Amino acid sequence: MSNEVDLSFLINQIDKLIIFLERPPVQIQLLMIAISIFGSKLFSQWVLLRIKKKFPHLNRLTWRKAKRYPRVLGLILIRYLLTSVFCLIFLKLFQYLFFEQNWTAGIFKTALEILWVYFFYRVFLMVLYNIFWIPRINQYRAQFFAPLFFLFVGKKIIALISDTQPLSQVVIVKLFGSPITIGAIFISTVGLYLWIKTVDILQHFLLKCLSAGSDMEPGAVQASLILLRYFLMALGIVFIFGYVGFNPTAFAAITGGLSVGIGFGLKEVFSNFISGIVLLFEGTLKPGDIIEIGGESSEVKKLSFRSTTVRVFKDNSEKIIPNQNFFTQDFTTFTGSNRLVRRSLKVSTSYDCDPQKVINLLLQIAAQHPRILQEPPPLAFFVNFGDSSLNFEISFWLDDPLIGKTVASEIGCKIWKTFAESKIEIPYPQRDLHIRSWDDSLNFLPQNSKSSTP
Repeated sequence: MSNEVDLSFLINQIDKLIIFLERPPVQIQLLMIAISIFGSKLFSQWVLLRIKKKFPHLNRLTWRKAKRYPRVLGLILIRYLLTSVFCLIFLKLFQYLFFEQNWTAGIFKTALEILWVYFFYRVFLMVLYNIFWIPRINQYRAQFFAPLFFLFVGKKIIALISDTQPLSQVVIVKLFGSPITIGAIFISTVGLYLWIKTVDILQHFLLKCLSAGSDMEPGAVQASLILLRYFLMALGIVFIFGYVGFNPTAFAAITGGLSVGIGFGLKEVFSNFISGIVLLFEGTLKPGDIIEIGGESSEVKKLSFRSTTVRVFKDNSEKIIPNQNFFTQDFTTFTGSNRLVRRSLKVSTSYDCDPQKVINLLLQIAAQHPRILQEPPPLAFFVNFGDSSLNFEISFWLDDPLIGKTVASEIGCKIWKTFAESKIEIPYPQRDLHIRSWDDSLNFLPQNSKSSTP
């Protein structure tokens, strides 16, 4: 990195800022800007109160209604942009007044530029609210769009007194012979944060587009986008190292420290990280898969490099499973290559029934159920002769692993009803006891006790 600037330059810029703020023309312009902001806020509130008298439900209007009713969209636009419009008008009037009086008005120009950007920023948010899920846009507004806007405002304010280029070259400290500048610190912190958020937004946008217009399975799309996300994040980190001009000696020292940390305290974290990479590249597990691990059936909700989040069906709870667990213990996936799953149900009849008739009835019941697939076809078998019953089994295929218990329950109820209509008995367990001799030790019992003994 060239053109390094001493720390004294930063101190001089702070002194210039203090002198700049002490100038009367600057103070007057700042006062007018504050009056414009405060006045536009009050005036817009007054106008909104007048509008609410005519439209009492203005505050309860939503973007969902705006998509269907253009009039509602117009009212929301007024509520959302009115303050910005009034502030632009007031600032433009003050700027015109200062020009007419030949007064200094340079700060007004910067304030108007910021306000115009803010106006279009609000319009941009309105477009997003009208297209995408509102809670998601609120999250991105707080975590990405608002910080980006404030960075623009900060750059404009700094540009009033100084050039940002030499300011970014100010050396704060030297580490292993490498100068650490304000620009390097900014890029490696704020820049990295904004890059990660940009990748998150890109991932969400691509997921929405590909899920709507692609024949790919949602789980495969999510797994591919997760790999793309971490690739772009790694690319950003490499770019930052290159921009900062990281010294190889410093990199070796930090890498050595990390290796010691991994060996002693971060072994599990590193193991989970490698396991996550393998899972994503192999495609063994992906979001949306139905699995059984630890005796619990779950749906994979999120797959990251460190852990996997699953939703347990029995109580709708979410469980965080370290990725290495999928390599150290067995788990069953019902959606690995396809979503077909085979279920079976056992049933017994009395010895008085015709086995072939029972098999035909079972196949008929399975064929009439709308959720049971006819290809592969359902099957019914005579299994064996039980102690008190003839034992049968019916098996069938479903295209959704989540409906197995529901369909089995419906089939069981239908079997009971059909057997009852066809006079087919479902027997109770029976056992006959035959007493072949009498124990003489029981002769002491009263006569009525003997007679009651079977």
